[in-house]
Amino acid sequence: MKFIHISDLHFHGTDEKNSEVTKTLGNLNKNYPSHCIIVTGDIVDDGNKEQYILAFEALQHFKKRIFICPGNHDFGTAGNFYERKKAESFDEYLMTPLQQNGTFSDDNLPVVSIIRENNDQVMLIALDTNLETMDPTDFACGNVGDKQLKALKDILSDSSNATFTKILFFHHHPFIRSDFTMELKDASKLMEVIKNKVNVVLFGHKHDSDMWRSKYGIEFILASNNSPGKGSAREITIENKNITVNEVPID
Repeated sequence: MKFIHISDLHFHGTDEKNSEVTKTLGNLNKNYPSHCIIVTGDIVDDGNKEQYILAFEALQHFKKRIFICPGNHDFGTAGNFYERKKAESFDEYLMTPLQQNGTFSDDNLPVVSIIRENNDQVMLIALDTNLETMDPTDFACGNVGDKQLKALKDILSDSSNATFTKILFFHHHPFIRSDFTMELKDASKLMEVIKNKVNVVLFGHKHDSDMWRSKYGIEFILASNNSPGKGSAREITIENKNITVNEVPID
């Protein structure tokens, strides 16, 4: 079972401004036709309808093998000003037509998907880490929130889920400490919930690629850059519960 992690696509409202991202996605579809694609937010740049329509046109080719979560730019202008209508548009134009296993703008609970292939069973858990605020001093910060954290804790402590390999993905970078404009405010609470409980963690937001091994008892923690035009992305392979990560070309 193979996954490719990409992030921060930042679709704009015109085809001319989307040439790089559409090229990257076209190459992904052509060269990795059986891989699952995980996109960790900022799919569009301002949460506008026109951007969502163009994003769906490009992403629909991955239907039934794409898994997404929202970023701060998906829910608000410039990524700094949350708007309920734009959060609802994310569900309307992407989550529902891309056949995701839930939505975010209603209950704001983790969206869980199960994939089975040969001897492997993988549980994908998507979170919404957007801070629902119009306060400009919150900038591009994130927050998981107590409700979502409790639901996540319940999922991870359920004994019936013990046999799954678990991939948790969200947008905001949990290890940003020096930039108060981008931090995940309750990152310490999140890491306390997931330590020793998941196998892989994926996120974006900072536009920097990075990898941590065996941190918080998690085999792989992977940060994606803003993928379009970057040339490569990480491929996660799960076979008989063994996990490997490699860089693969995407342009």
